[in-house]
Amino acid sequence: MVMSYSKLTILPKNKSNTYHKIYFIAGCFPPFGRGNSITNSCIANHLSKYFSIDVVCIDRKDGGLISYQEDQSLKKGINSKIKVNRINASDRFGLNQIFYIIGFLPCYFLNWALNVWRKKDLLFTEPGIVFAVYPVFSDLIIAYLISRRFGYPLLVDFRDDFSGVMSRGWRKIFLPYYRLWEKTVIKKADKISVTTEDLKNDLISRYTLKSDKITVVYNVVPTLSLSKQTRQENKNFLSVVYAGAMSRVQKPEILLKAYKKLVSRNIDLKDILRVEFYGPESPYFRHKIQKYIVEGCHFGGFLPQAEVIQRVKSADIGFLSLSESTYAYATPTKLFDYIQTSTPIIACLPKGAARDIIENYQIGLVVDVDDENGLSEALQDLAENSELRMVFADNMKHALADFDTESQIVKWKKLLEDISN
Repeated sequence: MVMSYSKLTILPKNKSNTYHKIYFIAGCFPPFGRGNSITNSCIANHLSKYFSIDVVCIDRKDGGLISYQEDQSLKKGINSKIKVNRINASDRFGLNQIFYIIGFLPCYFLNWALNVWRKKDLLFTEPGIVFAVYPVFSDLIIAYLISRRFGYPLLVDFRDDFSGVMSRGWRKIFLPYYRLWEKTVIKKADKISVTTEDLKNDLISRYTLKSDKITVVYNVVPTLSLSKQTRQENKNFLSVVYAGAMSRVQKPEILLKAYKKLVSRNIDLKDILRVEFYGPESPYFRHKIQKYIVEGCHFGGFLPQAEVIQRVKSADIGFLSLSESTYAYATPTKLFDYIQTSTPIIACLPKGAARDIIENYQIGLVVDVDDENGLSEALQDLAENSELRMVFADNMKHALADFDTESQIVKWKKLLEDISN
């Protein structure tokens, strides 16, 4: 499983020093039904207007310990000009993932990276720029190796703080080990993109980087075609929606706990307030969430992305959560779905990027992590105050102007052109 790069034969760099080919290393790609997958396909589609894009992604055929729900409809939205190379990530006995869980490996798809490496001479046949995204870290590992092997320039995108996320809790003892992996990739990269100013400043300080090496590019989601009237004004109830991953990263069950507490003290709200959950029926859901699905709460299972957006568009309030300060740099894609659909937000978040966006643009109410009482009160405030919901929805247009997908894609286009030229 260990890939040695100390004896790599490094080929000479492209003498013409211009590149039209982009090798987009994105482990999560449709049909995986995850936020990262949707973001990655959005990036590839937009950049295919300007470059020739070869995607290298995971083809996961076995179960393993970590399973993902597939959304086959997402494949229909991929530009036909994009070449998608799906490389098997078989881990039948879950050994790769076991070593990841105990902290020894920095990602749970190193087996996939190994398979990509074995096929490198078939996949990377002409000079190009290697563009890799985190998560997952195996994307950055194989991108580093390919960049070094062929002499291709490297652009890496960090959507979270890898070493910080990996060293949660008892795994803090591995922090120097994770920092070594992180530093190796960052020092090799020609350019870096990150999703927040705070993460940029942290990486600059951590590794003594020049400021112009890192560019802030916010998370992107496909641009939606929205009708002017998206919400059902004639509904006799209000709906709060949560659609997405359900794990210890989000701990979305706090919304269900807050709802139960709210309706127990205000019985009238029980008839007009509904909570809707959509997502894969994961082990976490069965062990931590299912028991809180009470009257007034609905679990709709996993839905294709198009149906998720319809649920969000028709909802009165969108819920967002992150479970601890480790995720302070994260900006979940559902935040930008809410912004695009002008859905007022209620959130349970640590201090950090996502919270700053909601509070600075005044597009929702935010309470601290694990503040069940505060969330219950905020939920009541939004449910009973239609004017407040209207103010938050109206403020979304200012956020949308700053975070629209096209303006973020232009930043990546410029980074790639700067590297090429």
